[in-house]
Amino acid sequence: MDDPNTLNDQPPARMVAGALAHLAKHMETGCQRSAYLAAMLLERVAADPEADSHLRAHARELVEILERDDGPNERADHADHTGSGQPMRPAARAT
Repeated sequence: MDDPNTLNDQPPARMVAGALAHLAKHMETGCQRSAYLAAMLLERVAADPEADSHLRAHARELVEILERDDGPNERADHADHTGSGQPMRPAARAT
């Protein structure tokens, strides 16, 4: 089984790669969940003392931009995967 602590112990480059993937999806589709996830990863990079100081500064800057551009409706519901303002419903389980 995967160790849950490994998710928190990712190197900065891997977190930046994930943040860029989420940011690209947000820019292409308007998906607010992707923007939220990108900001979450970038916040981790900004707080990581092992990350380069320039990388931390740019990560903080991007987080501020994403938070500033995040409208009030999207902030209230980060479960939205569609960019429609409506949360996605969980798939029905097979019985």
